[in-house]
Amino acid sequence: MDLLAWFATTPEGEQLGKLAAQTVKVEWIPVPIWLAPFEPFRWLITMVSTGYPGAMWLVIPYSSIALLIGLTILQRLRTAWWHRASVTAIAALNTLLTVAGGFIAVNWVNAVVPFGTRWVVPENAPFVLANFHTHTTQSSGFLTPEQAVQWHLRRGYKVVAVTDSNTVKGGKIAQRFVEQTKLPATVLVGEEFRGKTHLILLNIHNDISPKDFDVPAAIEEAKRQGGVVIAAHPWTSKHSLEELVDWGVDGFEIVNGSALGDEKLQNLCKERKLAALGNLDLRSDSVPETATVLPKWANTPQKVAQALKEGKCAVIYLRNRISTGEFNLLKSWSSELRDLWRIGGAANFVGIAFWAIVGRLVLLRNRKKLSNQSTFHSPKKFILTCLVILTLFALSASFSVWAMAWNLKQNWFPPLPLVVVIWAVICFVNWLLWWRLTKCELHGCQN
Repeated sequence: MDLLAWFATTPEGEQLGKLAAQTVKVEWIPVPIWLAPFEPFRWLITMVSTGYPGAMWLVIPYSSIALLIGLTILQRLRTAWWHRASVTAIAALNTLLTVAGGFIAVNWVNAVVPFGTRWVVPENAPFVLANFHTHTTQSSGFLTPEQAVQWHLRRGYKVVAVTDSNTVKGGKIAQRFVEQTKLPATVLVGEEFRGKTHLILLNIHNDISPKDFDVPAAIEEAKRQGGVVIAAHPWTSKHSLEELVDWGVDGFEIVNGSALGDEKLQNLCKERKLAALGNLDLRSDSVPETATVLPKWANTPQKVAQALKEGKCAVIYLRNRISTGEFNLLKSWSSELRDLWRIGGAANFVGIAFWAIVGRLVLLRNRKKLSNQSTFHSPKKFILTCLVILTLFALSASFSVWAMAWNLKQNWFPPLPLVVVIWAVICFVNWLLWWRLTKCELHGCQN
C-alpha cells in the first residue's frame, strides 16, 4: 500500500490535506506487452540516468560508459594502430549516441505511453488535484502543451499550470486547446522565471524575462499583471527565504519532484500562512510523486489564485519516495529499481528473451556468412565509411540538442517523435557500419 503524507499551512488546508491523504488512492499501471522489446533498454537508460541534480551531470556517466566501451574494444583488436584508433573512437561515439539519444527516447516514451501511476480521486470528493510546475516542448519538456494537459488528466489532475522557461507561450497554447476541446481541466498560463532564484509565475499574460527583470522586479511585474508568485524549489535559491517573503511571494514549493523542503521552510510557511505547493517540475514522468490539493470550487484560474492566496490548499505526496537532504545516489537507484520492477517486470523479461533470440539468429547468420566469403575494403572505402558515420552522428546530435535545449528554441524546432525516429535509424546504421569496419581486411591492416 502506498502511504500518503500531507502538509498545509492553514486550518482549511489541513482539512483538505488530511482528507486527500486518507481517500486518494494510487493505481499502478503496468507497461504494455507490446513495449517489451524496448523495456530492457528503458531499464538500462533509467538506471544510468537516475537521480542526478541536473541534466549536465549526465555527461559523467555517459562519457564513462563510452570510454569503457572504447578501451575494451581497443584491447581486443589486434590490427594496425591507426585502424584500432579509428574503430575505437567510432565505437565510443556510437555508445555516446546510443545512451544520450536513448535518454530522449526513454523520457519521451515515459511521457506519452500511459503506464506508471495515477491518482484515483473519489468522484464525490470536495477537492481536486493540481500541478503548478510543467515544462512542455516550448522549453525543456517532452510533451507538447496539448499532450501535457492530457497527461495530467490521465494521471488524475484537474488543474494544471504550464510554466515553460521564461515564456508563457506554452500556457497560452494549452489554454486554447482546453477551450476548443472542452476538456474537464483548468489551465493556468504561467512561466518559470529562471533568474538567480527560480519563480513560478501564475496567471500572467506576458513573458517576464531575466534579461529585463531581477528577482524583486519580476515579482513586482507578475503582481502588476495580476499574477500569483511561488518560489520554485527554494532550497536552490540564491536569495534567503525572508528576502523572498519581503519581496512579495505568495508561497513556496514544499515538494518539487521527489525533494521535500526542510523544517525551516515548512515553519516559515506556517508562520506566515503562505501557500504550500507540491509540484512535479514535470518534463517527463510515469510515476508522479506529489500533488497540490485545492477545494473543488477552484475551477477557474481566478478561483485557483484566490485559493492559493488564502492558503486554502495542501500538499500530498508519496511518503516513501520523497526525501530531504543531500542527493543520495544509492537511494535514488533503489527507488527507481522498485518502480521499474513494479510496472515493467514481466515486460522486461519478455524483452530480454526477445533480444536473446534475435541476437542468436544474427550470430548464426553472421558465422555462416563469414565462412562463405571474405570481407575486403580499400583504405579509401574505410575512410569514407568513417566520414559517413561521423556525419550521421553530428546530424543526430544536432537534432537532439536543437529539440531539447529550451534556450535554442526560437521559432520552429524538430518534433520529438521525429528526433526519436532519426536517432533510432542513425544509431542502427552507425553500429552496422562500425561492425563492417571491424571486419575489414585492409592491406597492411594486420600487424
